[in-house]
Amino acid sequence: MKHILLIFMVILLGFSPVAKAQTEFNRQFTLAEAQQYALENSYSVKGAAYDLQVARKKVWETIADGLPQIDVAADYSNNLDLSVSLLPSEFFGGTPGTYTPIKFGQRYTSSASISVNQKIFDGSYIVGTMAAKVFVQLSNDQKEKTEIEIINTISQSYFTVLVAEENYKTILENVEINEKLLNETSAYHQNGFREELDVDQIRLLLNTSKNKLADAKRAIQTSRIILNFGLGLAINEKLELTNSLEELVDPIRTESPVINNFNLSNHIDFRVLQTQMKAQELIIKKEQAAYLPTISAFYNYGKNTSSDYTNVFKSEVPWFKSSVLGFQLKMPIFSAGQKRSRIKQEKINFMKLENQQEMTQQNLQMDVSLSFTNLLNAQEKYENDREGLKIAKRIFDRTRIKFNEGISTSTELSENEKQYLDTHSAYINSTLTLLNSKIAFEKALGNL
Repeated sequence: MKHILLIFMVILLGFSPVAKAQTEFNRQFTLAEAQQYALENSYSVKGAAYDLQVARKKVWETIADGLPQIDVAADYSNNLDLSVSLLPSEFFGGTPGTYTPIKFGQRYTSSASISVNQKIFDGSYIVGTMAAKVFVQLSNDQKEKTEIEIINTISQSYFTVLVAEENYKTILENVEINEKLLNETSAYHQNGFREELDVDQIRLLLNTSKNKLADAKRAIQTSRIILNFGLGLAINEKLELTNSLEELVDPIRTESPVINNFNLSNHIDFRVLQTQMKAQELIIKKEQAAYLPTISAFYNYGKNTSSDYTNVFKSEVPWFKSSVLGFQLKMPIFSAGQKRSRIKQEKINFMKLENQQEMTQQNLQMDVSLSFTNLLNAQEKYENDREGLKIAKRIFDRTRIKFNEGISTSTELSENEKQYLDTHSAYINSTLTLLNSKIAFEKALGNL
């Protein structure tokens, strides 16, 4: 009995609205939720996070280069054929002028050693540790820049999906109207109240509307694929976008944008350049440090043996120890101008960064001004196109009513429908432009 009740409940849940919604949509996102999800899961942000991890590991790699370096070495050799030396035979009481071959050494040799090296002074190392930390900061800046780009991209993709779906709804409504109108006109024609030309004209309108509907459907599919990719999801995963166009557009319509809160030093592009200039200054110092001496200490301890026994670790096999402690000083004297040339190259690279920084300052100021103007224009155009859509819709509705009453012609109906669809297309473009202009303005201000 319990199994029967369980099956019955599963069937009911399968046909319930909640279960149907879960089947239709895998996830639900507001715009803010989509942005946050992308910051945690998008491919580009993950890549930037990996770069930051590598940069942090690079710091320790650089620091470790100045810590004691310990190496252990061991070898074991089987001298299959000992080298032969020729000695005068007269040394051994032989005939003068002749030589006797003599083998020196023993068949098996082995040695083991441990060496320690420690830098005492190295200007390049000191600068390198500073540069490694700046490299971490640069990687962190690049990660932040990537996150801003992701927020911008996800916002535009989210808007595009909503606009495409809104466009599809309007065209679908127009298709349904034309199908109803075709049926009515065909019925009038069969009863002698309409000409065949009117039927053909309405059928042509319907076919055109269906083509537009197919294009609108493909636009939705394409925009959703782009959004899913930006979020780091499977491109065929179904998402429900819970923000409506009105929720996103209405606040922009009523606001008055201002640019008096723009702070150049807070903009990520400017901060990235500042970090690059710090890194370049350290590169120059590193090249200059090549003129300084380097001092290091070393210690080596080892043992070696030779034996005719295969096992050189037998107690009767003697091992002989050796040890060395010393210091090393390297002082560059002459490099034929190579070091000076490198320093000059890096100074020129710094000058290039200075020029790029000045250009970036002007570009950022220009972006703020242009995006501000574009946002104002987008607000004005949106309002005009919104009002124009209402007017075109009224004209089209009245013409359709007049056509049904036999007062208007099919040609006039066709022209007014085209006017309505063109106006609607302009309104859709204005909506998307308004939303994107707002995001572009916030990005230019460095507020994303």
